[in-house]
Amino acid sequence: MGNKNSNLKNKRSSLLVNKIQNDKIESEQEKQEKLLDYYLRTDISNIEISHMYHFLRNCLFQSSFSSPIKDKLVEGCKVLDIGCGPGTWLLDLSNKYENSYFFGIDFKPVFPQQIKPNNLKFIEADVTDGLSFQDNEFDFTRAESMNFMFTPDQWNFVLSELIRVTKPGGYIEISDRRNGYVGRGPIFREMTDAIWASFTKRDIDVKFINSLDSKFKSHSNIGEVHRIEKKLIVGPNGGKIGLVFQDVVISHLNIKLTSKVISEEMGISEEEYKDLVVRLVEEFKRTNVECSHIRFWTQKQLLEEQS
Repeated sequence: MGNKNSNLKNKRSSLLVNKIQNDKIESEQEKQEKLLDYYLRTDISNIEISHMYHFLRNCLFQSSFSSPIKDKLVEGCKVLDIGCGPGTWLLDLSNKYENSYFFGIDFKPVFPQQIKPNNLKFIEADVTDGLSFQDNEFDFTRAESMNFMFTPDQWNFVLSELIRVTKPGGYIEISDRRNGYVGRGPIFREMTDAIWASFTKRDIDVKFINSLDSKFKSHSNIGEVHRIEKKLIVGPNGGKIGLVFQDVVISHLNIKLTSKVISEEMGISEEEYKDLVVRLVEEFKRTNVECSHIRFWTQKQLLEEQS
């Protein structure tokens, strides 16, 4: 039974990787629409949900990145992605830009170990211990969906490390979901309030990402900080993107550790919690919960600009 399930997951993962690499003639929007359709009709694993969240964000922003780095990627440059997870962004970009070299770091090795392009390398490491790279090594550094991973002090250190390893004239980009939803129903309000309370107890500032541009500006060696914000409606009232994001939310809420921590925070049993998750799906049909995703990007100043 275990081998059968493993083979099925591998087959589904292969299908998704093939879709990442397929038909370069298609426009990016057409490609993302097909991937959303594929996801909505397919039963897939939690890691593959991370894959689909990547494509959902691409749909929202109509791009895999907002920094003006495309020409360099085509010519050949060096890219670092911290907290890369299963490596979806890196797999996508390393296949598109074969002249560039990509590096992904995560403290948990959920990224592919064998099937990957030759211009992509994964490293198992904790970025809060510092980045094991020389100063001014990368043309483009980025982090995505890391808002709830770091305390404010850790964030400040990670930002300084990203700036340190980025070349003068290179770009740094941070993407995440903005904390806070507009138009929450009573169930979603109760659950998200409990989630944020649990993070606060671990010294995580759940609103840190909302003011990341000001944190960037506290560093003297970067230029203007650009902020791009895109919104979606969670659930069926938000169309395909809303349905995919609903699945991302529900899948996260159904993780065993999440169920345990949040039910305790709410003072209810895990069975009562699971019932709330089921009812939440129905609540999304009656509400128009608005969720924002943000990208910040900036350029490290050239040496003569810093003096």
